[in-house]
Amino acid sequence: MIVYKFKVVFEDVDDVERMIEVRANQTFRDLYASIIESIKFKPDTQASFFMSGDNWRKGREITNIGTEGVIDMADARLNAFVNDPYQKILLITNDELEWHLRISLFKIEKANAALVYPRCVKTLGEPPKQTKVSAVGKPTNEFEELVDEIVSEKEEPDVSGMGFDDEMDGSSATSEGFED
Repeated sequence: MIVYKFKVVFEDVDDVERMIEVRANQTFRDLYASIIESIKFKPDTQASFFMSGDNWRKGREITNIGTEGVIDMADARLNAFVNDPYQKILLITNDELEWHLRISLFKIEKANAALVYPRCVKTLGEPPKQTKVSAVGKPTNEFEELVDEIVSEKEEPDVSGMGFDDEMDGSSATSEGFED
């Protein structure tokens, strides 16, 4: 039996990599479960694989949401779709943050009968959290979180006692201590 070794990286997160080995006759659902487990995401997330080439464009879709006319992960064996020794596949999770993962076929080798597949054989870096929750309980991304942090740290200048009115009503401000 043949084993595919896939390198999995996040599109927008550096220094996070996983190597997943999966038998060629296993399904995309098996590959998906192994990836999700290795990055510690919730397994019930909606997701789609897209067969791709060197340019990482979305090709044929394989999903876990049971959309009519789209191939289901549970029915799609890897060896029916992997037809290039440098095969590239996009995985897009459809949770609040919609993570994009790039999957590259790294190596093809013989299976070891003593091992259970699929399996994660290399873990590099700490994956991002699947979702972020703001103070009001709304999912947010890291950029929005950083902006909120900067805005909350920025203090309004203290203008009390400087002769400025709180409201501009059209009347002229007094000029105590100033002569015309």
